[in-house]
Order: sequence, then structure tokens, then C-alpha cells
Amino acid sequence: MGLFLQVLVMPGCKEAEARAAVETVAEKYSCSFDALESGEPIVDEDIIISELIPDECQYVESAGGVSILINDSCIGYDSLAKVVSGESGKVVLLLYIYDGDYWGYELYDKGAFTDQFNPVPDYFDQVSEEDLKKSEGNAQIIASYFHVEQASIEKYLVRWSEDTMDVKAYEDDEFGYEDWQMADFMRKLGYPYDFGEECE
Repeated sequence: MGLFLQVLVMPGCKEAEARAAVETVAEKYSCSFDALESGEPIVDEDIIISELIPDECQYVESAGGVSILINDSCIGYDSLAKVVSGESGKVVLLLYIYDGDYWGYELYDKGAFTDQFNPVPDYFDQVSEEDLKKSEGNAQIIASYFHVEQASIEKYLVRWSEDTMDVKAYEDDEFGYEDWQMADFMRKLGYPYDFGEECE
């Protein structure tokens, strides 16, 4: 099995606020994986979060905000981004690595969907033109939320193909178009990946 990893980035947020939001979400929405698998009723059918354990999450506060490495066993993705953003009233960018095959993001503002990126949207199956468009990512939106130059991040937001393999988006990047390119993207946003999990 490859790497599954989720990081929340919350600009303009203090660690205490972020911890409180994650704890509230865990209490309100998180269920056990067994309960999820068995089909037991959950709080909200549109919100699927299991095994979120706040004490096992890692927090790094910087001048711009907070980044949170979510505990390994948690399944959350866009549901997690949505409810943490809603509970905190903040912007939440969820960055993820899926099975070591690719990275992507989901962006929510006060619980409202704002943007998403997936470099291989047809990873599981063919998708509609509408879904392809939705998963392109919008560098202008990200740049406005994180106060960075659009040109410094837009090359990350491309569909992957054989032409992008073994190529770096920017000369100063550590990684090419692969799962850990997520760390280069985070660094450009002002949130270096500073957790125990090594970028490999």
C-alpha cells in the first residue's frame, strides 16, 4: 500500500483555534472505520469522516497561520476540509497524497467549496468534462488567499501526462510531478512541510 497523507493549512489562524476546530469536528462527525463499513447511521450523509484523532495530529504554527498533519488512520478529504472550515469560520486548504500516486487539494472558505485540484481526475474512472474542469485548480484563487504571486504556483496546477514525468515545475523545486510535489507547493504558499514524515 502506498502513502495516504492529509495536511490542513489554515491561513490567518492560531494553533489553539485550529486545535479547537479539529476537536469539535472529531466529536461531532468522526466515527470508527468499522461503523462506517457496517453502514451504521452517521450524523450527516454528506460528511464522511472516520478515525479522526485530534491528539495524534501534528500542528505547526507559522507567521501566516497553521498547518496540521492529520493522523494516519483518518479518512476525511473534502469532508474534513469542509467541516473544519465551517466550524472554525476560516479558510482551510486540505492537501493530500493519495496512495503515493498523486497529490491534490480541496479549498473551503467558511465551509463553502472554493476550489480543488487533482492532476489525475480520471484515476478511478472516466469523468465528465464538468468534473475535469472542476478539478483543474485555480492559481489565481490560491494566490489571493495565500498572498503569493500567481506565477509562482500556476505551473503546479497541470494535468499529469508522460510529458510531465521527471520534470520539475520550477527550478528551485525538490520534486517533479509526483506525490511529494505537494511539499514544494506548500513551501511556495509559505507553509514548509515541517512534520516528522519524511518527503521521499
